Amino acid sequence: MKQSIIKRVEMYAVADRNADTLPWAADQEPLLYTNNIIRILCDDGLEGVGATISYTENDFDKSIVEAMRNIAPGIIGKNALNTGEINTWLASRCTWSGLVAKSPFDIACWDIKGRKADMPLYQMLGGCRSKMLSYASTPMFDTFEEYFSFIDGCIKHGFKAIKLHCACIFEKDYELVKAIQARYHKQNVEFMLDTAMYYNQGEALKMAKLLEEFGWAWFEAPVSDYDYKSYQRLVRETNVQISSHGNCLLTLPEVAHALANDMWSDIRQDATVCGGITALIKCFALAEAHGKPLEIQSWGYTITQAANLHVALAHNNGKYFEQAYPYENFEYGAKNVIRTDPDGFVHAPECPGLGIQMDWEAVKEASILSYVFE
Repeated sequence: MKQSIIKRVEMYAVADRNADTLPWAADQEPLLYTNNIIRILCDDGLEGVGATISYTENDFDKSIVEAMRNIAPGIIGKNALNTGEINTWLASRCTWSGLVAKSPFDIACWDIKGRKADMPLYQMLGGCRSKMLSYASTPMFDTFEEYFSFIDGCIKHGFKAIKLHCACIFEKDYELVKAIQARYHKQNVEFMLDTAMYYNQGEALKMAKLLEEFGWAWFEAPVSDYDYKSYQRLVRETNVQISSHGNCLLTLPEVAHALANDMWSDIRQDATVCGGITALIKCFALAEAHGKPLEIQSWGYTITQAANLHVALAHNNGKYFEQAYPYENFEYGAKNVIRTDPDGFVHAPECPGLGIQMDWEAVKEASILSYVFE
């Protein structure tokens, strides 16, 4: 039996104080992003990384790493290559931060597994493709002119699709969508709208019909993910693709229930919050079984992007990859990064595993909280 026995776990809550702080809705304070990183080292010299982003108002978040430190001692001595066994073990751990605190452990073990096999993870998982289209996921702006300037820059960079984060005030958002459509309808660019679960059913239905009329790619998080009836009505009464928030209904039974009850047009999922790469692979299979796409949610730092991109490239049933843009806000500490090419495609790193090399001195320097177990 091949083994890579875990002997050391390092955890870092990393705060890039030079990154832009922008809200995702009009009633939010500017958001501060924390990159919660796990580094797992094994007895054979291999190591793996995993991470999840947290975003909070007023101060950087420490809660995820605090939850991670209660999990880490128990993973020492386990074989990192047995990702299924480790994922099952993680599922039984008691933590108030739930799957978010557990996901990076699973991702780091998959990184080790890919490095052990000396293969990029997407190829080890199936290798359905080597690139995919991406979309720029925007910040929220106050004026149409700011959106126009940002979108013009995205198009110039090569993006063929752009997702808007907006004020999440129905009247303002409705006018924004019409303004964007009027300005860009003749350009070869697809648009999506994310309203972060702020709308009621009536507002969501009006917006969905407008997006359907304009032929936008999808409508994300129109209402609370727990508002099952509204989602069913949106799917039933409109033809625009209806996508969930992607941060609430995360377990396989919840996803299966949503699909079986026609709540979504697709699955929106993220390895760093749903339980890791192991869980995301299963969600892709579940989506395929229901004849649905899985559209990756990957807003976050480079490790977050890499974990989701590798799994997406190992499958065919997903069109777009989410890129937080501008990139620089989410690249701190990574020696190699993931960016969209001039033709609108994103490619996975070709080094083994996740293929991401970290500057650990930079990570330590920017950490607001860290722990080591061995």
